[in-house]
Amino acid sequence: MIRRIITLLTLLVVISSCKAQGNNIKQNKTLERTTERFDTSTYYMERQGHEYQFEHYLRGKVRQFGGDNGSNYIEYARKDNSLFGTCKEYYNKTGTLKLVGKYYYNRFNAGIWKEYDENGYLIDEYDQDAPYKNYPWEKVEKFVKEELKLDLFDKNVSIRRYVSDKTNIPVWVIHYKVGSNIVSIKINANTGEIIKKGTNPIIK
Repeated sequence: MIRRIITLLTLLVVISSCKAQGNNIKQNKTLERTTERFDTSTYYMERQGHEYQFEHYLRGKVRQFGGDNGSNYIEYARKDNSLFGTCKEYYNKTGTLKLVGKYYYNRFNAGIWKEYDENGYLIDEYDQDAPYKNYPWEKVEKFVKEELKLDLFDKNVSIRRYVSDKTNIPVWVIHYKVGSNIVSIKINANTGEIIKKGTNPIIK
């Protein structure tokens, strides 16, 4: 009887330890890692002044800068026919990817941004769109195109967004030029309602 109890206890210990090991292996397998590195040799060889600009067939126009005095490397890339581009930051010492995400060219951060440590392991993710989920970019884009009849690629049209420090309300802000004036529209991203609309002369 005692032997049987000892045998059962031993089996339970072995089974539980196998389960724990299996979970750890699973976690290690699903742990995201990047091997992307900044091409420092090309950057320092080709850059003019403090930055390097070139055209890439997949990423469009690429602008790289940084690296001096121990600063990290920064890269912006966007195609001419796209409203959104990609921003990347690389560690200075290792050249490994630190931060990557999408940005609106006119400009605000959008979508999921990922942060990696110097060994390339994912350490955090940020959903830049979360505060604006009730009135997302798609609704703003439709409003600007269909209601305001504006071209989003027009340099006189600017869109930004922020969460108010005072009210904690997420806000969209649209600026566009009409003659010698600037029209400003603020939209409550929780409700989709226009908070404020005003016109001010352009200060030269």
